[in-house]
Amino acid sequence: MASDHNRPAKNPTLATNHGGEEQRKPDLLSRLPDAILHIILSKLEIRDAAVTTAVSKRWAPLFPTLPSLNIDAESFNPRDPDLPLNYEPYVESEIEWVDALFSVLEARQAPVKKFKIGVEILDYCSDDFYEVFRWLCVSGVEELVIKSYDFEDLYRIPSPVFSCNTIAKLEFFNCNLVVPSKLPGLQGVKSLELVDVTVADDHLRRMISRCKAMEKLVICACNKVKKIVIRAPSLSELVVSQSRPFAISLQSSPQLASVAVSFGYQTDDEESNGGSSLHDSENIFDRTNEATNLKAFLNKLHGVQNLRLDFSNAYHVILNKEMVLLPASLPPRCHLFELKKLCLSWPFNYDTFNMILHCLLNSSPNLMEIIICVDTSHDYKNCPIHLVLDFWEKLLPPAECVKHHLTTAIFYLDRYKSQDCFGFPKFLLQYAGSLKNMNIFYTGDLQEKSETAEKIKNELLHVQKASPDVEITIKHIISRYRYISMF
Repeated sequence: MASDHNRPAKNPTLATNHGGEEQRKPDLLSRLPDAILHIILSKLEIRDAAVTTAVSKRWAPLFPTLPSLNIDAESFNPRDPDLPLNYEPYVESEIEWVDALFSVLEARQAPVKKFKIGVEILDYCSDDFYEVFRWLCVSGVEELVIKSYDFEDLYRIPSPVFSCNTIAKLEFFNCNLVVPSKLPGLQGVKSLELVDVTVADDHLRRMISRCKAMEKLVICACNKVKKIVIRAPSLSELVVSQSRPFAISLQSSPQLASVAVSFGYQTDDEESNGGSSLHDSENIFDRTNEATNLKAFLNKLHGVQNLRLDFSNAYHVILNKEMVLLPASLPPRCHLFELKKLCLSWPFNYDTFNMILHCLLNSSPNLMEIIICVDTSHDYKNCPIHLVLDFWEKLLPPAECVKHHLTTAIFYLDRYKSQDCFGFPKFLLQYAGSLKNMNIFYTGDLQEKSETAEKIKNELLHVQKASPDVEITIKHIISRYRYISMF
């Protein structure tokens, strides 16, 4: 008979020490390294993560050393299970909320590397609250995200941020960006994102030029911006999306490889009524020369490998009046020799955009992949702008990239209605000698799915093809926006 000393414990999670007392063995979750447990805690609400300190001695130091803190309006509010689904969080007691935040920071046993806060900041932007950012910057924060949900009173960036040199990722949402004339910090910022920020051109230029290590820049829906001057020697990725006329001046960005710019101009009439007004669209551009701005921008992209340009109908209306200024090709010294992937999005098959595409093809000798997103969902029959349906039939010979390098062509059609948007696909099939794949994705009524597919096949399958190996795929999708991503 086995002795009692050799018998296994009845509960496998319990062990008996020499004194006869039972001790609980560590569970498998607790055996994970701190880095993994930190990732788990970062997925929880901050108050739920905080209570794990009471689980055991193993868990006690994890929350005070959590490298990332995500703070929102609900972080320190009393929990209410009866809140409706459409409830918008807000701070119930400003003083108690800030005190609770300080308590969390004072209990820290390691620096906060990532700090994200999203609240209506101005309601309690006292000196004590700004002291939070002073503490973060002194302790060596590396990623800082400040987001306000107060769209009437914009907050100003806490001054300690401009003196911090440990920040590598910086994101501002819905603020008033006033950049001091002398910036002692921000030299380590590699990623800068500005969304719904009100900033003057000179302050934006100062901010960008100070971030000398910046590799990624995102500017989205920023107010007052008319000219974006970029002098960033390490910049490799640029994303710009504005709703008003603007110009981009690339003065020193030799490493720039990926660019995505949206000329999605929206008029006051569109914003208030959800519609478009060609008259109002023209008023927006009265003092701009968009053709000149576009040429100057394209002339600086000679080292870019991936390029995405989104154009709106409002942009087309005014650009159409200036088409005489757009060349068939960029100057030879400005050719996009490194460009491999081009994505263009625009409304319908306007000759304006066809000429932009023609210019880019003639200026990109090594282009291998092209993506065209055409919005055919609107009724343009009464549009005063003339549609040139045989545009591509007249443009011969084809560009160098079309004849020798283009291997993939993808087209997204929103609610295909007519054959007017197939001039360019037919052109590629006839002259692209290296084309391997042409994919046509279309949206629309499921009841018309088969009929639409048959119409597209009739348009393309009988074209005499330059590449005998080209494979044509025609597919119905729910929404093109689910399939297209920035580079």
